[in-house]
Amino acid sequence: MELQIPILLMAFKRPDLIAKCLYQLSKFEPQILYVMGDGPRNEEEAVLCNQSRELALNPSWDCEVIPIFNDENQGIVRSFIKGMSRMFSEHEFGIYLEDDIILSPSFYPFAEELLLKYRNDSRIGHINATNAAPHYKNSKGYSYHLGNYITEWGFATWKRMWDSYDVNMSDWQNVDKDKILSEACCHSRAKRELSKMFDLHCNNPDPWAWGYQWYFNCMHKNALCITPSVNMSLNLGFERIDSTNTFGSNPIASPLREIKFPLNHPETIKRNWKFDHQIEKIVCPNDFLLLKTRVLNKLKNCINF
Repeated sequence: MELQIPILLMAFKRPDLIAKCLYQLSKFEPQILYVMGDGPRNEEEAVLCNQSRELALNPSWDCEVIPIFNDENQGIVRSFIKGMSRMFSEHEFGIYLEDDIILSPSFYPFAEELLLKYRNDSRIGHINATNAAPHYKNSKGYSYHLGNYITEWGFATWKRMWDSYDVNMSDWQNVDKDKILSEACCHSRAKRELSKMFDLHCNNPDPWAWGYQWYFNCMHKNALCITPSVNMSLNLGFERIDSTNTFGSNPIASPLREIKFPLNHPETIKRNWKFDHQIEKIVCPNDFLLLKTRVLNKLKNCINF
């Protein structure tokens, strides 16, 4: 029997983005599609929610569609947990996708091969679709990097990792914080920022995000993440007034690319510190680079005044 990897699609109130996301999914036609739809907060949202659900429930290809709908609004965090819990109650692995994410068609077979290859390897916990530093090339031409930085813009993982997820991240209170952050981060500013976010989300009764808890889960389990050598995800949610956590222009947008098969796997399971350093410089530049950027921006503003 052919392996079927489910996709969990979050559908809320942006039918135009759902349409684009579904069009991209139709290029590789996943056979199982979970649709998580949070409830509206007002009558205007109710119309958009219904439109989004109608589109998501009727993809253009033949597949099993499993609706998971909230009558009332529960927020992104509770909806994420509800959807993931449902998918992983029925499957060993899966792909998570929000309505503003489009994937390269080759991400599905890429994830499929790696989900199987590392299904019983606790050293690997997460498979990114996004590569924030596609310019980085390793000398041996591996198809992916092993590192510490996870991205949320489309990813694949295993039930074994979901089962250890704690949205309260209570263990943060008991770990050696300096040790775990020093092992995870390349410089002091990244450590400070991550520590601040972990403190905010530890035992928070009303968390506004689920990603920091997922990041901590991978760190706490010493589980590396896989990042493809090319970027295979694009977030269309920036520069929109209806976005929840994405504002302004996309800081790490790169064109979608296709991965080449057969995959060239790394010879050893070992963190690529050079790659992680490149990622960290982009997502959380150190104090010197941050100051340099601010000075350069001020100079540009003066010149353009």
